[in-house]
Amino acid sequence: MIRGWGRAACLGLLLGCHAAPPDPTADGEAAPRRLRDPAEFPAVFTVIRAVMALPDGRLVLTDPAENRISLLDFPKGNVTLVGRVGEGPREYQRASGLYRAPGGGVWVFDHELRRLLPVLPSGELQDVVQIGYGGLAGSWPEHGPDDLSFDSLGYAYDARGWGVMDTTKSLLRIRVGRSTDTLARLHTAVMKSVNARRNGTGNYQTVLFSPVDAWAVAPDGYVAVARANPYRVDWIPPAGAAVIGPAVFHRPVRISQAEKEFIASGAGGWRGLTSVTLVKLTSRSGGPSSRPTPPEPLPVKSLWFAKSKPAVNLRDDRWPLLDEQGRLWVQRSLPFRMKVSVFDVFDRRGHLVERVELPEGSRLVGFDQSWIYAARKDADDFEHLQRFPLAP
Repeated sequence: MIRGWGRAACLGLLLGCHAAPPDPTADGEAAPRRLRDPAEFPAVFTVIRAVMALPDGRLVLTDPAENRISLLDFPKGNVTLVGRVGEGPREYQRASGLYRAPGGGVWVFDHELRRLLPVLPSGELQDVVQIGYGGLAGSWPEHGPDDLSFDSLGYAYDARGWGVMDTTKSLLRIRVGRSTDTLARLHTAVMKSVNARRNGTGNYQTVLFSPVDAWAVAPDGYVAVARANPYRVDWIPPAGAAVIGPAVFHRPVRISQAEKEFIASGAGGWRGLTSVTLVKLTSRSGGPSSRPTPPEPLPVKSLWFAKSKPAVNLRDDRWPLLDEQGRLWVQRSLPFRMKVSVFDVFDRRGHLVERVELPEGSRLVGFDQSWIYAARKDADDFEHLQRFPLAP
């Protein structure tokens, strides 16, 4: 046991990383703090993509289904639309994710035009910021993540693989016209060939629940990587060696027969996971792109499943989020039919510092200095913005 740990430590040194000391208290099965009785904003939305606060406490919210950017005063219950659809200097074509801009403002990622629309701390719009990177816009995710992420230092971040059968891809930091750095290698979902041809076209299928590494970028340029195997969080600073977090204990979650049949039916938002057709297209940034076919009812025996669920839950585009303290919130995989959401919260050393449970039907969408924001879907499929106290 000691011998094996020594080999791992030596490998970490060879990779130029500082490994955090073993932490026997990193218990990913400890009881979470349960959040209850949230306040709700009076207006309703079709899809709440993201929420980010301005310095005065007002919230920027994007609704990609309605293609709207809203400015909310939560205590007063006021909502104001920001900007308009178009291709002009203070307009947007497709509002998507939100990123912290210098000075406390917010950048809205325009997924269609591949540029950033700045919302100033005053709530006013500024002329767009051209990205100059990212290729063609494809299908846009309602809940995230975006195919590009941004810090407030002027860098874009992209995770890129070059083949549909690749089991890893590169996490890139891009300064357009200056440099592109490879920060890490990320494990991706395992793909199986169904009837692929020699030229690469054909049908492929994801091994459902295969472990995948997830990542998020902080405004100060720190990149958090939630590793699937072993489960831990690594931090990559803007300069210098990465910090490798301690492994977090978790019990594998069994994939029940009922869940397999539910997925095979095409229900539950398993968009694009049952089969994938590789289309021989080349984007501006190079490399092939894949387009998922709509989910169709399939017999369970025709699907591939991992032996168990990984610790990190990326179902329904539920990607890790960073709070205003720079901590990473990673959603955990849970047994089928368990409707609450459980998050592991990691500090900048990769230590598990808290576990938090959101009630049934609440989806995490953002933070400010004092509050956790979530979206609740009602019986008519409209979404309501909730907030819970961040501090216990």
